[in-house]
Amino acid sequence: MGGDFFQIIPFTNEADNSQSAMIVLGDVSGKGLKAPMTVSLLVGAIRSIVETTQDPAQILAALNRRLHGRMRNGFATCLALRLDASGNGTLANAGHLPPFLNGSEFPLPPALPLGLLAEAGYETTAVHLAASDRLTLYTDGLLEARNPAGELFGFARIGAISGNTSEQIAKAAQLFGQDDDITVLMLTLIDGLVEG
Repeated sequence: MGGDFFQIIPFTNEADNSQSAMIVLGDVSGKGLKAPMTVSLLVGAIRSIVETTQDPAQILAALNRRLHGRMRNGFATCLALRLDASGNGTLANAGHLPPFLNGSEFPLPPALPLGLLAEAGYETTAVHLAASDRLTLYTDGLLEARNPAGELFGFARIGAISGNTSEQIAKAAQLFGQDDDITVLMLTLIDGLVEG
């Protein structure tokens, strides 16, 4: 019973038949039954919210309002990314770890996690994926994997292997010393299609 979650929701614009996708990835604090129950709430809310907006910052603000007052001192970190078939998109962050783009940490403005402050604001950052670029999203279980000597897996190792497949990245952290849920989602643009 974990607190990691992700959703990939495809869209087709009926006016011009253009394709896009909303990708949401996050992690709920805490262990036990509370975390997966909050994940269930978040996944349902995401599906509902994207019917009215596809703006990542507005999606995070709506999720924040739904969680505020329900977390009993807990919180959730989250990234929301809207990406079209040409590789253009916008990304908003709610206290989550920055993704890696082709092995380099993608710069994001700081922001509060979901559920802490009712009126927390979130901003969008432009993203562009060129053909064969790799954008790697992950949860803190990857970063915080710990070996028997107490050493963390860390950002440098993530950057070094961020071009590998999601499965290879997760396996490397598991072998290093898994302490928590690990979720890795890699996005790449191939012939005008985003694959995850």
